[in-house]
Amino acid sequence: MAYQLDFLAVVKAFFVPFDFVFHVIVIGAFGIGPVVILLQLRKGTPFRKLRLPFALVVGIPVAALLSLSLLHTGAGWQLTEKQLQVKTGAWGAKEIKLAQARVAFVESAGPWQAKLRTGLGLPGLSTGRFRFQNGETATYFRHLDSPRRVVIESGGRFCVIAHPGVEKLYEELVARGAQPAKL
Repeated sequence: MAYQLDFLAVVKAFFVPFDFVFHVIVIGAFGIGPVVILLQLRKGTPFRKLRLPFALVVGIPVAALLSLSLLHTGAGWQLTEKQLQVKTGAWGAKEIKLAQARVAFVESAGPWQAKLRTGLGLPGLSTGRFRFQNGETATYFRHLDSPRRVVIESGGRFCVIAHPGVEKLYEELVARGAQPAKL
């Protein structure tokens, strides 16, 4: 059993769900260059003089999108008979032995809501090490929106997973030996 993202799912996470503030910031940051180039063209500057700035203005955002997408392709989790491996893309992987794990199925809005991150945070994808409202730090994987999330504790370290259909993961973790708990 596994939930891993392919390249197109990561690219889609930049745009879905729509986050007005995120998209205004991105459009503002990367939209100024094309506007300046268009104004220069309107003034009569020959395009050949603007080729390098145009290539940079278009190339940098595209390169950033592709790089982040490639680095996080394969992010997600994979469940074997005795352990769960959580991959957070460029931020590494964590293996959890199910026999030593405690799990909880909690609401997304509450103490396990992320507040500070060290990792990637996009409208549809968050991965890395995050600090949560309750003060705990955990490895975090979130894809798209989910009203609930799975919290896993093993050896005093936490892992939080959220994505559509995450309740099946919780049920399977309990079935394979993880202990249900209040976390």
